[in-house]
Amino acid sequence: MRSKRSVAFGVVTCLVHLLGVPAAAIAQAVNLQEPVVLQFPASIRSAGFNGAGVALVGSAGAIFFNPAGLATIRHVAVEGALQSGPFAGELSTAAIGWRLRQFDLGFGVNYFDFDNSPGPTGGFTTPAGTPVDAGELLAVGSLVYRFGLIAIGGSGKWVSREIDGVSETGYSADIGMAIAFFDIMAIGFSVQNIGGNWSNTSSLRMSRMTRFGFTMNYVDPQGTFRLLSTIEWQWLAGRKQRFVFGGEGGIVVSGVGVVGRFGYGTRQEPTTRAGVTYGASLELGAMDIDFAYDPNDLFNDPSRRIGLRIAI
Repeated sequence: MRSKRSVAFGVVTCLVHLLGVPAAAIAQAVNLQEPVVLQFPASIRSAGFNGAGVALVGSAGAIFFNPAGLATIRHVAVEGALQSGPFAGELSTAAIGWRLRQFDLGFGVNYFDFDNSPGPTGGFTTPAGTPVDAGELLAVGSLVYRFGLIAIGGSGKWVSREIDGVSETGYSADIGMAIAFFDIMAIGFSVQNIGGNWSNTSSLRMSRMTRFGFTMNYVDPQGTFRLLSTIEWQWLAGRKQRFVFGGEGGIVVSGVGVVGRFGYGTRQEPTTRAGVTYGASLELGAMDIDFAYDPNDLFNDPSRRIGLRIAI
């Protein structure tokens, strides 16, 4: 029976191979590897905005960026998403939020399956050619309180990574605030992964991310035309500040229409990801079908994502 140390080393070796990290970097990857589910934008609308999401309020997907963004939900909101493309894995997301007087509750999950990419055996393999069964799961639960235009909220989050039957978990918390001026504009602030990974026995890295953003509607969002911009600053621990700007516009008649969007974000070293992403939404009354395209995602491949939002 292998020792715990050898099992851990084997897990890290597999993970490093999956993510395309050079073998020489294995030692550095052991304690610094960030879970993939924390690096992809969980919301499709946010993905179209190049990861901006702290000031996007009123949808269930806000739970992944700023829990206080749930505060403007009228009754119930749900969101789901899938990602596909010639990249290392498949990403699935689901979230729900509901309002209870001055409180909002939310729950969301984000699952990344490493095994659905093409390879010599139809999936990932180790350098020795052994098939690898790997996946990551993120679960988030939020509670928000709203008074007037201001909302504050907190989230507990749990991350699990499993590679060939060997599991590792971590947990942390987020806090957030949102100021929503009706449907005109919103200001959002959040701190994610406060204190990093709270598990002393886990090597998973959950880096602190601070976000501040502003969203403005230039026309009445209940009217025929849509025109919105969002600006966000992101501070990831150990990295330079990142700036993201996004815009969307379209036409909606009697609740049916199309809205297009784009996002530009400055790059954070050492990533080489594209600075521009694109997206669109088909609005069908209370339901929105979202699409996002990233020319160069986390795995340096083009990816396409589709999702569904419902708010009642």
